[in-house]
Amino acid sequence: MGEESESVNYLSAADIRDIHELIVESNAETEAGIRSSGNIEYAVEHVREGHFGQVPDSLHEKAYQLLRLIAANHPFVDGNKRTALMSTRIFYALNGLQFDYDRTIKEFLKALATDEAAVDDDDVIAYLREHTEPLTPEYEATIKLWLSRIENAAQLAATQEDDTTDKNVSSEPNDYDGDPHSEN
Repeated sequence: MGEESESVNYLSAADIRDIHELIVESNAETEAGIRSSGNIEYAVEHVREGHFGQVPDSLHEKAYQLLRLIAANHPFVDGNKRTALMSTRIFYALNGLQFDYDRTIKEFLKALATDEAAVDDDDVIAYLREHTEPLTPEYEATIKLWLSRIENAAQLAATQEDDTTDKNVSSEPNDYDGDPHSEN
């Protein structure tokens, strides 16, 4: 069981909703809206405590469950895969790791969203394990920026409504297609 000896930091349901809100704000084509708050709460609870006697043990198992439950359960009207990916990246960062993924993550996310039963959990967990490493200082700065934006998402939304010149200023990735970690 012992991949982690320290306590684990978790995202809250409000954090995940805020991450989704930032994704919607930065993508004009993404439709806003929550389809099921219960699915967001379930994902958070399952990652922390498990269900039906099955508790994710390692940090990578917890990250996989977060990724899986958001992508497969579609709690949002649109942007579920992007929200799953960004939530997983931030979850890792909260726990001192950088998730340096490639295009393979897009395949996993599509499979989770369309045919979850066809996804081999162990393959995804191995992929997550192979693509994480300790945070580098420049990545820590980016994560701190994202975390500050999540904490102030409501204020940002109000500010962006008042100042239309700043609508497309964000340089942070919010999509696995446009992310610099993606390979073409």
